[in-house]
Amino acid sequence: MNDSADIKSAAQSLQSALKKLEGAIDPFLSRYSQLKDDSSESESFSQDRARLASELDDVKSEKEDLEKKIAAREKEFAAVAKDSTQEINSVIKTVQVALEGLPS
Repeated sequence: MNDSADIKSAAQSLQSALKKLEGAIDPFLSRYSQLKDDSSESESFSQDRARLASELDDVKSEKEDLEKKIAAREKEFAAVAKDSTQEINSVIKTVQVALEGLPS
């Protein structure tokens, strides 16, 4: 009978220890799950950051290309304006000479 009581006492002690262990493990598992979720979220943020950085680089490149095109167009416009001004001045002089040659 003594052995039976010892076994019963040991089984109860073991059950108690298992319950305490489960109680200690549950918060750990909960925290582990939270950390795992945070890690996934962090990885997602890192991927988003990399994508956004790439998109920003693309936009900067497009901006530089557009600035070059605008500068080239402005240069073309300045040349056309200069040629047009010279042509208009030439026409004005021709008209003035023609007008001076008319009898008054």
